[in-house]
Amino acid sequence: MIATKPPRIAAVWLPLPDTASFRDPSLIRWLSRGDVERNAVPTEPLDALAALFDIEVPAEGRASLRFYGQTGDTPAVWMAGADPVYLEPRLDHLFLHAIPPGELPVPAFRGLFDHLQKTLAQSGEFAFARVGAYGYLRADREFAAASLSAQAIDQLIPNDWMPAGAGANSYRQLLSEIEMALHEHSANLERVAAGRFPVNSLWLWGGGTLPDVARRKDLPPLFSNDPLLIGFWRRAGASMVALPVSVAECVSITEGGFATMLPVTEEVVPLIEPSLDALRVALHGGRLDEVRLQFSNGLRLTLRRRHRFRYWHSGSDVPELMPQTSGDTGT
Repeated sequence: MIATKPPRIAAVWLPLPDTASFRDPSLIRWLSRGDVERNAVPTEPLDALAALFDIEVPAEGRASLRFYGQTGDTPAVWMAGADPVYLEPRLDHLFLHAIPPGELPVPAFRGLFDHLQKTLAQSGEFAFARVGAYGYLRADREFAAASLSAQAIDQLIPNDWMPAGAGANSYRQLLSEIEMALHEHSANLERVAAGRFPVNSLWLWGGGTLPDVARRKDLPPLFSNDPLLIGFWRRAGASMVALPVSVAECVSITEGGFATMLPVTEEVVPLIEPSLDALRVALHGGRLDEVRLQFSNGLRLTLRRRHRFRYWHSGSDVPELMPQTSGDTGT
């Protein structure tokens, strides 16, 4: 019996592009010929990339997994992510603005967490800790926490993602105490004066201890600096390469497929078009068998070599999928 090689699949998580800014209109036509799926529910990049490879990931202990990805150390305590956020009061609800990792200067981040530790954690039941660009809440007992990170629900109403049922009241009470402690902190006054959102709360999510992850020899190499992705890949015993590595380099240095994540930052925006072009060239040239794109708004595109013959799919379909502010899609 002749053994068949597994398909060479590239799975890429990336921000939703403004296709009107593309210099090459044929890219839009290429994208429009893929198979489209939409997921209206917010999701973590870890879940999205794992789904592209039909891989199960643990639902609990995401903060511990992120910590493990950051440090390589195995946390021995229960912890939750404590992401700095701005909860904007609106007419009848709050609106969550995630503070991107790295935006908060280290002295300000340290000052906010030192203040929370001093004012709220004197009993020793829990502790606030800052590790690099990320925050954590360590506790000696479990408590209810949100399942998704602040980055995953950025620009959404947070009430829909807070825990419900047992422990929900305690969660909201702790958030209220955090908000009161952060009110008019000097670091926030400086941010407002600089035209930035204040950090008026923390988003507590991903509670649990470090989850077990089965060893996965079939996981493709990961190219990413996202600590949650790194934590899962490291726990699974799979190979990883840190960014900055371009998508074209990902193609050239891997024999099979790979997974990568382009973070949602202004610096990444100019890289989206060349990244897509590199994937198209690799697919049409036979270097890859399939390209799976997961965009930050829940849109998923699957592109195969044979899709280039879908002449009935035109670039005019793309406005239904992606924002276009100006320009022509081309032919």
